[in-house]
Amino acid sequence: MAADKIIMHIDMDSFFASVEIRDNTDLKDKPVVVCSKTFHLHKDTARGVISAASYPARKFGLHSAMPLAEAKRLCPDVVCLPMNKTLYKQVSDNIIKIIQNHVKTVQQVSIDEAYVLFKDTVKTFDEAAECAREIKKEIEAVERITCSVGIAPNKSVAKIASGFQKPNGLTVVHPEEVADFLSPLPVTKIPGVGKKTSETFDMMRIQTIGDLAKADKRQIYEKLGRQGMAFQEIANGIDVSQVMETADVKSISRFYSFNPYTNDSSAVALGVESVSEEVHMILMQKRMFFKTITVGIRYADFTTLTKSKSHTVHTSDIFFLKRHAKDMIEELMANNETNKKIRQINIGVSNLKKTDVNQMQLTDFF
Repeated sequence: MAADKIIMHIDMDSFFASVEIRDNTDLKDKPVVVCSKTFHLHKDTARGVISAASYPARKFGLHSAMPLAEAKRLCPDVVCLPMNKTLYKQVSDNIIKIIQNHVKTVQQVSIDEAYVLFKDTVKTFDEAAECAREIKKEIEAVERITCSVGIAPNKSVAKIASGFQKPNGLTVVHPEEVADFLSPLPVTKIPGVGKKTSETFDMMRIQTIGDLAKADKRQIYEKLGRQGMAFQEIANGIDVSQVMETADVKSISRFYSFNPYTNDSSAVALGVESVSEEVHMILMQKRMFFKTITVGIRYADFTTLTKSKSHTVHTSDIFFLKRHAKDMIEELMANNETNKKIRQINIGVSNLKKTDVNQMQLTDFF
């Protein structure tokens, strides 16, 4: 299977509620909901809607978009918390950085989910699954929350797969398994099939994704138009949408992983050379200058050291980047008193500025 046909969907498990429970262990195993900004709780009244529900809360039938008054009726002991958007955004940013330390093409589609396109170093579904395990392990180690992952030949099947074994699941669907995987699932598992569409499918006696895959195309079009045809394509395992890197580029970073892990300075220097060239190539493609360099070392035990340095002028000089990145990595390595082995180095640039061809430097072409 070609590497550009291996796609991963990462979905954090009950993200808002999980972050709150992480920071208040007394809430563990309790029904917890995070509420909208209109949240108001009084002994006689409860106003607002649920934005996220913990898994214990879901056992009582609580779910997102449910009115808080109904939630209190179903579960009188539910713990209601206001949203903390600043905290959730910070955790989300940290998670995306962790993912980007393992893979290169990441499309964040919401605060708690992202798609990954595997290529280059990952060429099989088994290798993708191993990478997913590493990402899951690091997210749990660093942020102390879990995610569920789906790996498949396209985005829609990957998203369905990520929800298949929640929480903390990993589901891999090989190309030859797509039809058998999708067929018995409820049609509501298709992304975008909401209440009204589900009711239409019920009237058409379409209960499962397999039913939809075999349904009459003309009838689907008559009832649901182009959207219905798109749903039927997904039911047949077809989705040509691409994983696109998040457009708002504020920084560019790449990583180099060592296998086996090492603390040999010569091997690390070769890694710095390789990653610097990769970062520079992306700078050229996007026609950008940088002003800040950030490097990082991740040790075998996931301990991470980082260092940033801002310079007085913007540049895209590859020799400048290599020299400073090498010096900064060496400074971090000098602090390795216990001689731990390095699993990965990261080099990134930020404080970016768009440029044009007339501003490009001679060294950009080396």
